[in-house]
Amino acid sequence: MTTQDAINLTETAVTPEQIREANALVPSLLCTSLDPAEAESLRKAKADARNTMLDGHEVEQQQALRFLALNGTQYDLNEWLTPVEYARRYGLRSANNVTNWMMRGIIPPVDIVDMPELNGLKLVRDRVYKVINPQVSK
Repeated sequence: MTTQDAINLTETAVTPEQIREANALVPSLLCTSLDPAEAESLRKAKADARNTMLDGHEVEQQQALRFLALNGTQYDLNEWLTPVEYARRYGLRSANNVTNWMMRGIIPPVDIVDMPELNGLKLVRDRVYKVINPQVSK
């Protein structure tokens, strides 16, 4: 197998088996008498393939972390906030305001997720429920 064949194999490897095969070839080829430019090209192809694979895994991991699966339902965490984060985002004095709104029904039950697995943490859908007017001084 030539150096260019190994580079092509490394660049096109997609499945775990192909990646393992390409990775097994690189050290054996590097041990042969390659000229420095070929050896560097081979190392670069291997590094690029590894970085591409890691980038793909990182994207998948970030997507997975954005979702919370609870009782068979997935929640996009970009749409849900803790009471503390809700208060901070919408300029409320305290997270107690949000908790009171939940108890009084200002925030409807469909917009509240209770997570007993996380010590009873509650999440609120990220939307305006009540407009708080600041006090106007006279």
